Amino acid sequence: MPFDSPFFGVGLIVAGIIYLIKPDIFQRWWWKRTAISQKVMTPEQNKFYMRVLGLVFIIAGIVILVR
Repeated sequence: MPFDSPFFGVGLIVAGIIYLIKPDIFQRWWWKRTAISQKVMTPEQNKFYMRVLGLVFIIAGIVILVR
């Protein structure tokens, strides 16, 4: 299964760290279209959402690496 690969776990951890450090990285310069979360939430709510998503990615990556 591709999700059992240690590279996938490390990738999730790296993405989570990026989201924690710079939660607005994908706001406008990376994607051409605006995400639904950016249309619905205020900028502060979107930063909080992205940081929580980063924590979830880190936890999921650790779980994959430990298994």
